[in-house]
Amino acid sequence: MKAISVSVCRSIYADSTNGGISSRFNDLWVICDEGWREIDEKKPPENLVKVVKREICGRTIYHLEPYESPEYIGWMMGGNYAASSDSRFSALVGGMYGAVAIHDRQETPELYDMLSR
Repeated sequence: MKAISVSVCRSIYADSTNGGISSRFNDLWVICDEGWREIDEKKPPENLVKVVKREICGRTIYHLEPYESPEYIGWMMGGNYAASSDSRFSALVGGMYGAVAIHDRQETPELYDMLSR
């Protein structure tokens, strides 16, 4: 497996990721077949992410989420974004240029229920 590097864009005032990887790393490794860094699948780096493509209300939306499965409630937007000038990253996210949302926040079921009321 190969990957490319992207930069994390975050607020300097607050962290809304609940300890997500984008709050702890300045760059992330995105899985990319044409990437330049070899990734050990048996021991992937903590800041490895994958591109997720979803169809919402007739629109195609892309975001990044950690390669590892969430421990609790599924991944959700934590307020941070990733960007790169690498054209391979643009190709991974449907030709879009600019920042892409990072979904690296997770909550326990109890916290999710409390915040959802």
